[in-house]
Amino acid sequence: MSDEKKQLQAEVERARRELGETVEALAHKVDVPSRVKEQAQETRLKVTAAATSAIDSATAATNDAIDSLPEPVAAQVEKARRHPGALAAALIALVLAIWAISRRNR
Repeated sequence: MSDEKKQLQAEVERARRELGETVEALAHKVDVPSRVKEQAQETRLKVTAAATSAIDSATAATNDAIDSLPEPVAAQVEKARRHPGALAAALIALVLAIWAISRRNR
């Protein structure tokens, strides 16, 4: 009878453990705000990883393109990369000049 009692106690403990796990799983399912936060965090990590990968790929492609340029041109591109404000100003001036010429021709 002692073996039956031990076996019964073991089954009761197993049932309690399984019930506890089930209750915990149900509580997690019902806790929608936490699940939304977890999903948002996972999505944020995936997006960050994808963006980092895209930036790394673009940087590598840019460096390869610059390496294939003739030396004087590559030097000017590197200078422009160090001073992006000057490059932006030059591009804006070019766009404004094209716009002004196109307006004059109308």
